[in-house]
Amino acid sequence: MIKKDVIETIADLNFWNKDQDVGIYREDYLKSLETLIEAKNFAVSIIGVRRAGKTFLSKQILKRFLEKGMDKEQTLYVNFEEPSFRPYLSDVEFLNDIYESYRYFLNEKERAILVLDEVQNVENWESWVRIMLERRENIKIILTGSSSKLLSKELATKLTGRTLTLKIFPLSFKEFLKFKNFEIEKKHQTVTRKKDLMKLFREYLEFGSFPEVVLNEKREIKTKILKELFDSVITRDIVERYNIRQSKILKSLAALTIQNFSSYTSVPKLVNIFENVVKRKISPTLINQYLEYFSQAFLLFLVPIFSVKVKEQLLYPKKLYCVDNGLINAVSFKFSEDLGKLAENLVFLDLLRKQLIKPELEVYYWKKSDKEVDFVLKEGLNVKKLIQVCWNVTERKTKEREVNNLLTAINEFKLKEGLILTEDFEHEEKVNGKRIIYMPLWKWLLSDY
Repeated sequence: MIKKDVIETIADLNFWNKDQDVGIYREDYLKSLETLIEAKNFAVSIIGVRRAGKTFLSKQILKRFLEKGMDKEQTLYVNFEEPSFRPYLSDVEFLNDIYESYRYFLNEKERAILVLDEVQNVENWESWVRIMLERRENIKIILTGSSSKLLSKELATKLTGRTLTLKIFPLSFKEFLKFKNFEIEKKHQTVTRKKDLMKLFREYLEFGSFPEVVLNEKREIKTKILKELFDSVITRDIVERYNIRQSKILKSLAALTIQNFSSYTSVPKLVNIFENVVKRKISPTLINQYLEYFSQAFLLFLVPIFSVKVKEQLLYPKKLYCVDNGLINAVSFKFSEDLGKLAENLVFLDLLRKQLIKPELEVYYWKKSDKEVDFVLKEGLNVKKLIQVCWNVTERKTKEREVNNLLTAINEFKLKEGLILTEDFEHEEKVNGKRIIYMPLWKWLLSDY
């Protein structure tokens, strides 16, 4: 059905009559997106936590195609969080109405690129996308969503393997510096401008890297944005999507779980924490279900122990990380005094980003008796790297403990070296014939994989 009012509603967010704010270009993601979008008869899914920059990235790719000569009318952007669309989201025909109206009023036959933003809000949207791909219309389809539901087995079945996925996260440290107009063009600037660099790194460590937060300078505004973002993820991406009745319990558990970041966690442990703090009973089954929801909303991540035995991976506690350091501090209601744990959380997040260029990269922790290493990096069948995070290595006992832990793992995996990430200590040494590399975390974040 042709609907003029639909076109009027979405016109302001499209390039047809005016230029759009596309924000600051995130080139690494754009390059990956340009490659994926060229695949024939595939939709491209951009997924990630709410307000990580998916909308800006999708508009950046449209802008990039306009710069290459595509007509403005050949692009279509639709945001399905538009309030006036809510009454129609239960009917998949609404997607067809939008598409037919677009074709009638703007682009009858020419090639088109469609961006369907937060498309998971439309019921049975998968069937419409599948039909469009099967009809081999002269279109490219980009889907965005703040839920890993776009990666589910059900989606793979409904789209019969016709979607390619790009995960997007809050800003890397390199991107953070770019957003702050702090660019390191020459190697010596990490020394000559180090004071300013370290000040920015401290901000990155404390307030995280959601674009809106980075672009605001006032601490109180940053904190307010982060708290509202947490509420939005809980309400929009979990409570409303899964029809949660006990929303207060869910929110309390989310906050308590986040405060357990960079630590070993398990369902029994979370049951104890919740019942001691909230003073009410909660079932392990419910906690397990809520943890899955947190994961699907890209709020939290659970890292398993490294083991060749699947049973051990299931039985051992997992290490828990949060999608952003700023969220940790906003939800905790105070700046965490444990800088080492915040640093460890940053390392994990950067390893997730590195999977963009190394899709085969797998991340684990290692533990044997009283020895443990924070990160085991596996590619294919082999363990390639070991990373230990030790914020302060100036204390002799701390340094010896971390080195001994790392050496035990190096020998276990038959490697030649291991890496210790620190606040600002840089050094190399040979211990028992093995190479131990100490590197400041900020420098590692600026390096290539």
